[in-house]
Amino acid sequence: MMGDMTMSPQQNRVIGWLLTSKSEREPSNQLLLAGELGIDPSLIGKWKADPDFLVEWNARYLRTIGSPATKMAIMETLLQTATDEDDPKHVQAAKAYFEIEGSLRPVKTQVDVNVNGTKPSELTDAQLDALLADKATDELAKRRDAS
Repeated sequence: MMGDMTMSPQQNRVIGWLLTSKSEREPSNQLLLAGELGIDPSLIGKWKADPDFLVEWNARYLRTIGSPATKMAIMETLLQTATDEDDPKHVQAAKAYFEIEGSLRPVKTQVDVNVNGTKPSELTDAQLDALLADKATDELAKRRDAS
């Protein structure tokens, strides 16, 4: 697995920004972030498609946001809010609680891989890492967009 040292300071900043909830991101969008970093905005898009960048992004996600301790703390807070009928956000908290609760269960996932007619057993480790990172990134983006 990659460490932070293999990423440039700009890439590290972009990954940190991507791991921040959309409502708390500073700057608020990718174009402004590119301006802050002094880079072409299209470079961020290229990084987000780069297999090494995706592996690092996913690894950091799993170390921070996706850690079991973090999820359990969130679950406890959501449960307290969801069961407090006087809290105006109890319905939203209950919905979020059940969505997260479902994500904590072991899920059987089937991944169909077809890379230009190449069998999965013929993929290199790097190709397999890139495919998995890409799939994980897509899934994380869907989950973030749904919330």
